[in-house]
Amino acid sequence: MANHTNNRGHRKKTDIDFKELEKLCYMQCTEREIGDWFHCSIDTIARRVREEFGISFAEYFEKHRVGGLISLRRNMFKMSEKHPNMAIFLAKNWLGMKDSQEVEHRGEPVIVKVIYGNDKT
Repeated sequence: MANHTNNRGHRKKTDIDFKELEKLCYMQCTEREIGDWFHCSIDTIARRVREEFGISFAEYFEKHRVGGLISLRRNMFKMSEKHPNMAIFLAKNWLGMKDSQEVEHRGEPVIVKVIYGNDKT
């Protein structure tokens, strides 16, 4: 087994590839996934971020995750042009639209049958 100590007897510092860390944040990876990727704890990553950039891991993550969110949003808009389900999802979630069946009746029960697609049963 390799010796993971330096000449002073301390453990060797875990190297973090910050370009790789930036990409993982962009992809919305969880802290655990990031720690597993670098084979260390998230505390170690947080220490390296603070040493390198002087900010917390949470601040670093927020700064670099936004690119992934923008990319995802762009892809969703593009998909909505060809896929009605995505357009419906966006309308409901971002525009506050909803499916509603408003039926008025005067004393008699009303049965509403909704048919989706080709299902005519």
